[in-house]
Amino acid sequence: MNDKIILFDKTFKPFIPYQKIERAIDSVAARINRDYGDSEDVPILLCVLNGSVMFTAELMKRLKFRCELVSMKLTSYQGTQSSGKVRQVMGLTSSVKDRRVIVIEDIVDTGATVVDLVDILRGEGASDIKICTLLLKPQVYDKPLKLDYVGLEIPNDFIVGFGLDYDQLGRNLRDIYVLDTDADGTPDTLMDLKNAGKMKYYVLFGPPGAGKGTQASSIAAKFNLCHISTGDLLRKEIAAGTELGLKAKALIDAGELVPDEVVEGMIWNKFNTEKGVNGFLLDGFPRTIAQAEALDAMLDKRKESVTALLALMIPDEMIFERIKGRAAVEGRADDASDETISNRIRTYHEKTEPLVNYYKGARKYNEINGTGTIEEVRDRIFSVMENL
Repeated sequence: MNDKIILFDKTFKPFIPYQKIERAIDSVAARINRDYGDSEDVPILLCVLNGSVMFTAELMKRLKFRCELVSMKLTSYQGTQSSGKVRQVMGLTSSVKDRRVIVIEDIVDTGATVVDLVDILRGEGASDIKICTLLLKPQVYDKPLKLDYVGLEIPNDFIVGFGLDYDQLGRNLRDIYVLDTDADGTPDTLMDLKNAGKMKYYVLFGPPGAGKGTQASSIAAKFNLCHISTGDLLRKEIAAGTELGLKAKALIDAGELVPDEVVEGMIWNKFNTEKGVNGFLLDGFPRTIAQAEALDAMLDKRKESVTALLALMIPDEMIFERIKGRAAVEGRADDASDETISNRIRTYHEKTEPLVNYYKGARKYNEINGTGTIEEVRDRIFSVMENL
């Protein structure tokens, strides 16, 4: 195996070599072949994306009976911690009604995912369900559900490699690596040491019509910041055809809202790929307390935190006037009616305004008078930022 590797802010050390993984897959395949070798039907292999792709591919090479491959995606992880809340990100790619299903998992820890998955499959009419996992953490698995095929049992440590990831990196590694807790929490490279704590993260906040978009480019230019507009970011990811962009496009085309985790993934990618800037100006994110907490968690992984929230505040009467005026100029029929504008203002007060107290509690709230000319407001913003 290779020496230690670094992914983002974490160091991982060698844990399970590929040769041992192969032996485990050989053993699992032999047991499945014994149970299904004389099947007259065609059982389904259900690949749980994305982690079990490599395990499924290697396992299928060793199976000696006819089988069909189906996939779906669930998640309960962010960073190195399981949230305990299982989300169905992508549904079944084929029907399992009246079919025998072998669920192929990369790893089972608490068991929350497989329990929920079995419930989903039963609801879809599967006639029989078996669970196959390459790795099991017996210390934390506390569910009564039987695991039919287990490759290897491991301690309750965070690992990457052979399909397993740390925020989407590390899946392609042949061997499996474990988090190096001795190195974790300290700068892992000279570049980390130089940059730790130096990046700035500003949240541009305010009601619709406050002028955030108007001021953002000037702020970013003056302070050498990367302006992250969630709307622009979604459009760019979709145009580039990235995995997250394709997922977002599918949801938008289906008339559904893009979930927080997709937007958060795009922002995380931007944090880790943008070079040559002093920091980031977030425009349109976070909009809720949950998103603010997710942003804090992302920055904590970078040993960083939000520098300040810049709140452009204007009275409701001005919000109404500006949105109505903008709708007339831009021909936006969706913003033209008084009822629609009133609903937007109400939604802002109910869902977004609670962020004021959140950032006040963190001593990062900076209120800026958003009334006046563009130049007057810009000067106020610059003054606040220069004094931070």
